[in-house]
Order: sequence, then C-alpha cells, then structure tokens
Amino acid sequence: MIQRLKNATVTRARVDRAGRFYLGAVYDSGGALAAASLRATDKYRSRNPDTLVEELAGRRVEQRLPRAIYLGHAFTHFGHFLLETISALYWVREVDAQMPLLFHPFDEGGANVFTDRPHGIECLKLLGISPDRIVMATRDIAVDELLLPPRAYEMRAGPRYDFRDVYRSLRDAVLYPPAGKQAARVYFSRRGLKRRQRSRLANEAAIERRIAARGFTVLHPERMSFSDQIRAAASADIIAGVDGSALHLAAFTRPGARMLVLETKRRRNITHVNTLMEVETIAVPAVGPRPPSIDSARLDAALDDLGCPQPAGAIRRILDHLFR
Repeated sequence: MIQRLKNATVTRARVDRAGRFYLGAVYDSGGALAAASLRATDKYRSRNPDTLVEELAGRRVEQRLPRAIYLGHAFTHFGHFLLETISALYWVREVDAQMPLLFHPFDEGGANVFTDRPHGIECLKLLGISPDRIVMATRDIAVDELLLPPRAYEMRAGPRYDFRDVYRSLRDAVLYPPAGKQAARVYFSRRGLKRRQRSRLANEAAIERRIAARGFTVLHPERMSFSDQIRAAASADIIAGVDGSALHLAAFTRPGARMLVLETKRRRNITHVNTLMEVETIAVPAVGPRPPSIDSARLDAALDDLGCPQPAGAIRRILDHLFR
C-alpha cells in the first residue's frame, strides 16, 4: 500500500480561504504529480499543476531530507484534525522511530497544529511521538526516499481502510490510569463557541435544559483539554449534540455506544466515523425555517427509545413551557 518514491519533491503549502483552493503536493523523480498526495475535493480544491516545472516556476528547492514519510495535511481545524490528520498517524508504526513525518499545514497562516494548537501538542504526547520528527512543508523540500501511504480518510467517501488502532491508542493513553467516575450520558454543547461557529438551531438552550433533565451532563468541549474530551467520549454510553466537529469525538467511544445527533443538515462524516467505530446513530432532524428548531415531541421519543427516563411531572411541565 505504501509507495516508495526516489528523488521526490514536496512543494510548499499554501491555503487560500477566499479562493477555496490549496497548493502543495508530492512530485516524483520525473517531475510528475503524485495523485496520492492530493485531498479529495470538498470545499477546497487543488490548484497543483501536473508537472514540477510548472509548480516551481523558477523557484529553487530550499531543503533536503534523506528519508521521510508523507502523511498528508495537518489541520488546525479541530474536526478535520480528528478525521484527516490523526487517522494519517496510523502509519507512524510502520516506520522507524527516527523517520521524519512530513505534512502540509492546512492553515491559511501556515500554523503547525503540533506546536501551535493545544490539541495537536497533546495528541503527540499521548502517542509518544516527538515533535522534533514533524516537518511542515512550508518550503520546497527534496527527499531522497519518500514513503507515500494512501490517504486514510476522504471527506466525501469516508475511511479508506481500518485505522481504528490509532484512535484506540489515544483512548488507552487517556484512560490509564483511571481518573475516577465519568458521566455515562454527555451532551456536547456548541453554545459557548464564537457566533459564526455556533449551532444553527433556534432553540438549543431549551434543548440543553430538556436533555439535562434526562440525566445528561452538558459539556463545552472548547473549555476542555483534548484528553478530557477523549475521556468524556470514551466513558459515555450515550453521546448527544448538534451536528458538528465535537461529535467526531465518537472516534474514541467504545463499541456499542450510541449517539443522538440533532441534525441541522446531513453530516456524512458523523455517520462514517460512527460506522467505523461501531457506534449506533440516532438522528433527530431540525425542522422549520432558518434557523430551524428541534421538535420537542420527536426529541422526547428519541430519548425514550434510548432509555433515558422522563423527569418528574412538575419539572416536565416547566420544561415543556420553556421549550416553546
């Protein structure tokens, strides 16, 4: 599955949010573009030309490595980091402990998630990977021998092979030694995020109150360390939340866990991850004009099916009143 390229060139990264494109790819010894180094098109498309001559356009290679393994794109965005970057770390076990791990930073400012973001820093520590091994292609790099494994995860198609072990390794590192009793039902809230990142539900505050009354602990992932987020997901029997990046934490759940997804739109990546990790998905679609709402009767029916008991009569009447 791993290609071995002699005298390869890895060109420097660039991400243009306004133009919705990225640059930076692998080229073989003949100067041909290696298609395996490209992401499948989602919101961003590749503008990498087919030949190295076109790509360099007169630039000179600035760095040389004797050997390296190319692991795709290192995202600062939390959801993409969980799906695309962590899954690529599966291949670290296939190479020696000194081999450089080469990434293209997928960040408009070129930030290195493994040194500049808490979740990236913590991820390496949990996996026992030295940050000194990480090389970000912010310049053009020649590699005498480059290992090029297949993309682990594609945003439209989902997982390309079984890479669950890397998630399990992170989960095991967090859960040992045990950190005391954890909540069996958790709701990952988006209400504390910046306005542009928040839920598009009109009644999420009322949803939180209703779900909390059913025995769920409401958590705000942005206030938690990466380890604490993993621990919460790994310890829960049921995870609930509005569709978004936090629900990709299902990657750290145990088989047989269940997830209640409050859907503002169809999110195929949540389904892909849940299927891979053997997590049952229960969806309650939002209804109505923008911003939509979650219907209380449909939510109650889903919670009943999950075995979450109704609150006492007086409390239930109050919640019904607040939900309107």
